[in-house]
Amino acid sequence: MPAGDIELSLHSNPSGALGTPDRRDYVAQFRRHCYQLIATGYERIRGEDHSDSREDFITQRLKEEVKAAQCERSLPGWADRYFITDQAPVGGPNRVAEERPKIDIEIESNQSRRPVFHFEAKRLRVDDSHSVSEYVGPSGLGSFLTELYARSGDEGGMLGYIQSESPEHWAEMIEKKLQRVPKKTHRLTADGDWTAIRLVPALKQTYATRHNRPTLGNITIYHALLDFRGGPLDVRQRVEVISKADK
Repeated sequence: MPAGDIELSLHSNPSGALGTPDRRDYVAQFRRHCYQLIATGYERIRGEDHSDSREDFITQRLKEEVKAAQCERSLPGWADRYFITDQAPVGGPNRVAEERPKIDIEIESNQSRRPVFHFEAKRLRVDDSHSVSEYVGPSGLGSFLTELYARSGDEGGMLGYIQSESPEHWAEMIEKKLQRVPKKTHRLTADGDWTAIRLVPALKQTYATRHNRPTLGNITIYHALLDFRGGPLDVRQRVEVISKADK
């Protein structure tokens, strides 16, 4: 591991001992738990009006509500294994003190090797013509592709904070941006195109892309689009965040 990388992530691709069925199952569970925690925070602040909030404030509120749910003991027992922080400095080669980049959300497990999962967030709003470019650009998706984040694993997360227009609109815009620009710009693999998936029930707009990196191998990015357009939340649309079957 390069000097300076003190946090460990997990590899989901078959590769030696890390590719055993038990390890792949553990990686999938770790990923799912991380997104279930994000979904918990999201459900708890959806009734708030964040249609004009700053990105860092939305991130702060997500983290606060995840921690509150943990303290209230309202989550399954597995949730006690995880620690969530925002604006966490990320170590790496030749990065010291204030030079370290800060990941928006880091979730760390207290299990063996203390794996971490990194999330980078960006706002999506129609009055900002650069929203999509920033989402896929150097300070967004590009931070994973240039090996700033998720250095010791092969998965990462993007969170799109939707403040106007629909989730479907932004999903289409991001997909078009990734396809319109030459694939080499975003380092998409041959099988890595924007694909709708379902990680947890509460996050209805979730997608996956796969990219190559200069030295660390391919990485899969899971994109969750979170609707913060404001307005009252229809109780009938609330979805159970944590499946009892996953306890």
